[in-house]
Amino acid sequence: MFAWMGLSLGCASARIRKANALALVAADTRVLEGCYDCLKEARSTYARVAGDKHTKKPAPILARLFETDVLLALREKELALDWRPSVDRARSLVPRLPATMEATHVLDIVDAVFPDDNGVPMKATATLLRKFAPYTTKVDSELAWLARASMTPEVRRYIALSLDCSFSDRRNTSGDTTNTFANRRQVPVNAPPLVAYRAASCDPVDTLAMKRVLAAAPSFDEAAYALARRAMWETDETGGDYALGLFARAHTRFPRAPGVMFLTGWVNFTLGDCPEAVRHYDQTLAVEPAHDRALLQATRCLTTLRQDSAAIATATRFIALEPSNIGEGYYWRAANRLRRKELELARSDIEAAKSRGRNTENLTLAGIIEHEQDSLTIAEADLRSARRLPMGSENCTAGFYLGSVLTKREIWAEAAASSTQRWCATMRERWTSPQRSPRFVRQRRAVRRSGRSASRHSRRTSLIAAGGIARRRSTPPA
Repeated sequence: MFAWMGLSLGCASARIRKANALALVAADTRVLEGCYDCLKEARSTYARVAGDKHTKKPAPILARLFETDVLLALREKELALDWRPSVDRARSLVPRLPATMEATHVLDIVDAVFPDDNGVPMKATATLLRKFAPYTTKVDSELAWLARASMTPEVRRYIALSLDCSFSDRRNTSGDTTNTFANRRQVPVNAPPLVAYRAASCDPVDTLAMKRVLAAAPSFDEAAYALARRAMWETDETGGDYALGLFARAHTRFPRAPGVMFLTGWVNFTLGDCPEAVRHYDQTLAVEPAHDRALLQATRCLTTLRQDSAAIATATRFIALEPSNIGEGYYWRAANRLRRKELELARSDIEAAKSRGRNTENLTLAGIIEHEQDSLTIAEADLRSARRLPMGSENCTAGFYLGSVLTKREIWAEAAASSTQRWCATMRERWTSPQRSPRFVRQRRAVRRSGRSASRHSRRTSLIAAGGIARRRSTPPA
């Protein structure tokens, strides 16, 4: 009887061990498939099997569990999600891992990888750049160490690509045409989706390679976000629908990824669809309240929509963050206060903006406010300064108000010369135009799909300036 029971238990244990072995093979496959849900599923399997009493040698499984936690942390950084729980889980495994794995060294490298800069405040990015500026000099040696690290080859390649992408603009050896970032990110066409995705998602995104990733792993929704980051630069040709569709797919799976929401708002902003843009900026701020670019762009859209009180409140939040471009917050708050006839407050704001930059916009708005206050001498000086700046002769708003100032001061000849210049009504749209209608947005998208657009270089330059899209560099700001 006891012999029969022992035999039965032994058979059961054998079945469990066999089932666990098959589950581990499936988990290994899911890791190579690479999507976030794939990694989470694999991690669950590794954790279960490693803790199973029937597992006689858990060490190799714990190593794979550690690697998967590292991959999850890196993916969460790529989406500006909270990666700390994944790092904490990985760190808790370190005492149980073989010393040859040098797991603490691996976690130090993970710490140096930057999160998605579209999802975090620019001040936070600047802080990270300063913190890791000394690290730039050791990136190449770290990549060399990873190449021989005691880890699964695909995992160490992923970590290496993540590190390399974060410091991709570091200076290469003079005259070196071989060890370039473009060469380092190349992977075989049949590389597993895990590795192919990471190589293709480094900026600039490799569209063809990323589409192959989605074909090989249809559930790889984060690949849609990477594709959208590239597609948004073709908004003028496509009307934005393709990029917005990709962002929507990514948002459905990652509803708390702030970069996805911010860039969705940004595309709508560039299309002139401010109601949609504000909605996505608000979603961004619900997750990341200190997202300075979302606050600034929301302020601009609320100004266009003539929602003065909301624009002033949003600009005030932006100013409170004390970002490097705080002058823009003062400018837009002054513009809305001018429209509300709060001239003293508007004057105070525009003076703060001017103290941070005497550019065309600040000087022109200052001149308008001073004109409304009958501070004619200083209004004349600011408007003349605005007209003397590059392309100042095309600053029709400044020309119009300068003519009005000179008329009030009874400088008739010069006033007539200034006032008779062609006045660009579109330059005053921010003060006088009605809210853009859905029909206007549809027409604008139709025009953009027709291909009547500026050159690619000028378009990219203007979009970066208008949308506040960050371009991270390994060198910290001054």
